[in-house]
Amino acid sequence: MGDEKLKQELLYMVKLTSKYDLSNMEVVESILRLENERVILGSVFGKRFKSRIFDIAAGTETDKKCVICGQPAENQIICNHCMETIGDSAYAKNIIKIKEDESGEEKKKLRINLKGYLQGIITVCLIVILFIQIWILALWHSIPDYNPMEEPRDSAYDVTPVASQEEAYKQLVLDFPEEEGYTVTFQRIDSEYVGRFNLEPGECCLEVEEKLSDEERYDYFFTEEVYIFHISYLEDHTGKFGMAEINADGEIIILGSFNDGRRTDSFYKFR
Repeated sequence: MGDEKLKQELLYMVKLTSKYDLSNMEVVESILRLENERVILGSVFGKRFKSRIFDIAAGTETDKKCVICGQPAENQIICNHCMETIGDSAYAKNIIKIKEDESGEEKKKLRINLKGYLQGIITVCLIVILFIQIWILALWHSIPDYNPMEEPRDSAYDVTPVASQEEAYKQLVLDFPEEEGYTVTFQRIDSEYVGRFNLEPGECCLEVEEKLSDEERYDYFFTEEVYIFHISYLEDHTGKFGMAEINADGEIIILGSFNDGRRTDSFYKFR
């Protein structure tokens, strides 16, 4: 990796750390989704950074060392020394200066040309807007071809009762094994909707819940204790995130990007 690319990557990590609340799972998932599209964090430091912010947001214990220099980090990600050194570096200041110079030059050119070409620009913009509207309309009608509805993934294993967190974990890693790149992290024991475990494999809880009568809702939303786990899958160009809940009977429902094209904001019966 070239020096320029590495400097860009380190500065990007410092900006994310200083600007966002990386203990918030929604924030971290948004950052990692963007990373999958842009592939900025490709160095060993970047990979450590991605893994660390996900662990922090998931509540997993970390060594609290700086992902860059290995010294203790007050924020558990990047120590103050590295934050200040990179943020105040000549490279960072030069990037800011380049952006300011580019912005100033663009404003100067705009002021010079605006008076003579204002009418032409407005006409071009209106034409562009018209073409964009036509393109969006065509794309909307073609969405089923680009992202067809697929059947959600089901477990290949039989339902097996569990009596502890360890047994629940062993059942879950059968479908999401570590050797295939998955990380399964226990979160907590909580009370959830017992009715969701009565769904047929592949059914979406949201679609079922919207059709319940008041009487059916009373039984459906009666709660029972379940084991809750976070699941992640991170590779160079792929990131999947989700959550799994397992009840005492060993039934599993999942939420997230493991549904093969279906809604990722709803639980599905998995096993």
